[in-house]
Amino acid sequence: MAHFIYLTNSRLVSMVTRGKRIASRREFDATAPAAAEFEPYLANLRREPVHLLTDLAEEDFRLDAIPHVGARDREAILARKLAQMFRNTPFRYAVVQGREPEGRRDDRVLYTAITNPEVLRPWLEAIERLRVPLGGIYSAAVFSSSLLPALNLLFPHTLLVTFTPGGAMRQTYFREQEIKFSRLTPIDPEEGQSLGTLISEETTRTWQYLDSLRHFAENDRLEVCVLLHASDRVLVQPSLRDFAQIQHHILDMDEVGARLGIRPPPAGSTAEEVFVHLFLARPGRNHFASAEMRRFDTLRRARFALRQAAALAFAGCLAGAVWNVDRALETSDHDVRVESDLSKANQEYDAVTRAMPSFGVGGSTMRDSVAFYNAAIRGFPRVTDFAATLSHVLDRHPEIRLGQLAWIASDDPKALPVVSKAGTGEPPPVRAVTAEPPSPRPTADEAFAGGRYEVALVAGTVRVANNDFRGALAEVNRLAEELAALPGTQADIVQSPLDTSSRAQIEGRHSEHESRTMEPRFVLRVVRDHGEIGS
Repeated sequence: MAHFIYLTNSRLVSMVTRGKRIASRREFDATAPAAAEFEPYLANLRREPVHLLTDLAEEDFRLDAIPHVGARDREAILARKLAQMFRNTPFRYAVVQGREPEGRRDDRVLYTAITNPEVLRPWLEAIERLRVPLGGIYSAAVFSSSLLPALNLLFPHTLLVTFTPGGAMRQTYFREQEIKFSRLTPIDPEEGQSLGTLISEETTRTWQYLDSLRHFAENDRLEVCVLLHASDRVLVQPSLRDFAQIQHHILDMDEVGARLGIRPPPAGSTAEEVFVHLFLARPGRNHFASAEMRRFDTLRRARFALRQAAALAFAGCLAGAVWNVDRALETSDHDVRVESDLSKANQEYDAVTRAMPSFGVGGSTMRDSVAFYNAAIRGFPRVTDFAATLSHVLDRHPEIRLGQLAWIASDDPKALPVVSKAGTGEPPPVRAVTAEPPSPRPTADEAFAGGRYEVALVAGTVRVANNDFRGALAEVNRLAEELAALPGTQADIVQSPLDTSSRAQIEGRHSEHESRTMEPRFVLRVVRDHGEIGS
């Protein structure tokens, strides 16, 4: 629902729309007493947004060209031009209509304004006092450009003739669908002069004026399109004479109404209902109303947007609640099915248990066995885990080759596994010979040890250049340091590639054909504390 006000110099027409049709209409005289009568009428419609269309003699139109600049600079130029041209009115507007085809290709601009703001003042004061949301103030002449494509009036030169409530004729000139000029003429025929003769004379004067401004070329023709009701057409059409430069077209109001979807069609020749229906189909931009004048409409739109957002949020919450309830019901059904299946499984288990013979293992024995497994066996270290860790470190030492790995798990960090002294191929040219004590073996008490410590002897060889015992010892030391860097791990060299201690005897040999490399043997003792790793 919306409220449209069509204001002329002598009449104010109020039209209330519902959907795409005019539901009610009322006219007032454009006088001070009528304005006082209009205010209580407007109070009943104060909740509806109002759109004010002006069709006044005080509307001025001027053409100009400005340099083609950016949007922000253009707005500043237009504002300055409007203030210079129309200093005494706030109701002013500029329409940018494209660019000149030649030269600097400046922007073409039409400036328009209501030069006498007092014409609007009493009506706007009533709207302001009642806090009615004002959607905008529109020039009917400028807005009538939307009528050309709607009625397929796509001529190079068009003069649109419409009639206003209160007895006036509006002539608006369009060149290539761009408005260039408009004037309002009172319908005041002289004695013996018909309406058709008046229209013919006025349109001829308009053509002469436009021709003097060089709007037409030699072969151009002005298409005069007159919007008339069928009852007036028979009085006007016989008086219209076509010439080489002027061609008249009668736009029947019934046909216009059918094309624009106006039901019922307008009952007279005035165009206010046509403009209202056209606005409902193709809303126009605000021309004259400032942001301050439109603030109540801005608040109305903001409230509407908030209501829409709240409605969407509520709908989303409601949908979420329905979905949650549905999921809860589905989950509940699933729980019931699971509980039923579990009950059946328990019944089947009890039946199988009763049918199985007893092997003499009591429940306490089984419980103790499970407890022993969880405490002593389940978490017992495995040699495979130790070997995997050792392999990751050895990958970074390609010159070292693993010969033997002796591993035990014990609660004694001093325990020592047994490693055999295997041959390593060709012995190095120099070696240390020591008397090795017999290696201790695990006792019977350690058969079920807790396995806090993993103790391993890692025996291998390191390939280096012949007689490079310093390099061999450095490589073995790096291996021991990397193993010791692992969490909870200690690594000590038990047998060095060359033992230089006082307890060792050094033996050497000499050959005419010695190998370029040698592989001295070494032994590392590695201890991993699982108690430290777990903490």
